[in-house]
Amino acid sequence: MQTGQPAVEKVVGMPLFEYLATTPQWSTSFNNAMTAFSANVMPAVLQAYDFSGIGTLVDVAGGHGHVLTSVLRDYRQMRGVLFDLEHVIAGSGPLLAASGVQNRVRTDSGDFFQAVPAGGDAYIMKHIIHDWDDERAAAILSNIRKALDGKPQGRVILLEAVLAAGNVPDFAKLLDLEMMLFPGGRERTAEEFGALFNRAGFTLTMVVPTESMLSVVEARAR
Repeated sequence: MQTGQPAVEKVVGMPLFEYLATTPQWSTSFNNAMTAFSANVMPAVLQAYDFSGIGTLVDVAGGHGHVLTSVLRDYRQMRGVLFDLEHVIAGSGPLLAASGVQNRVRTDSGDFFQAVPAGGDAYIMKHIIHDWDDERAAAILSNIRKALDGKPQGRVILLEAVLAAGNVPDFAKLLDLEMMLFPGGRERTAEEFGALFNRAGFTLTMVVPTESMLSVVEARAR
């Protein structure tokens, strides 16, 4: 708290996600927890936000695929790409097999700081951008913008907490401290999301609250 630097790096000697990649038991627990969290928030997201008009949805850092398969079950003409690190994708088989939409999903692996799969009409991320500071978050979004070349109305859809401005109580402000201490990220206000999108070649188009703790934060390529 005093240094503003991630405590995880001091304790284990490496960044959080690098540590998870070297410890299968913690990686499994983390990915299962993210799937459980997705199961809690996706009904509220699907109730609040219209995914119509998306031919291919790419879930960037999508874990085992609960977010993607939830959307595809409601939008039967849509196809999906599940993208994450190789060791994460390796664990996605059972959930995809049980989803009922496996024939419309392909998987891909890689490093989103290098590139993301091309060909999507929209790119979705749940609780990913808050893991990173502005510089690294903008790098991820810039790679998505490159993947959307030729699709000027391509969407980015973030499922994130949106901080209340000013000095008012907000659970997301506690989460902001957690992000600083663990991966080194941060929560953001709607204005801060707008500035981050602008930096990466997008324009913030809407913030849609849901009945969960997350909002849908949408931007369009410009």
